[in-house]
Amino acid sequence: MASWAVLTEQTVWISSLATAFTVVCERCVESGETFPSVQGTLLLDKMRGSIECPRGHQLRVERDGR
Repeated sequence: MASWAVLTEQTVWISSLATAFTVVCERCVESGETFPSVQGTLLLDKMRGSIECPRGHQLRVERDGR
């Protein structure tokens, strides 16, 4: 018998001019982690990327292009 889990994707939005950022990992917040933040970088010529928090949760990073 198969077991299925539906995981919602974490997406964080950063400023159009940001190259470094600190965001909160929602999965860590839900599991009660004391320090749920993660730091990342995204080159100015990239509109999206991904990072992983120290506990292994994936976060998609999107640059605000509005």
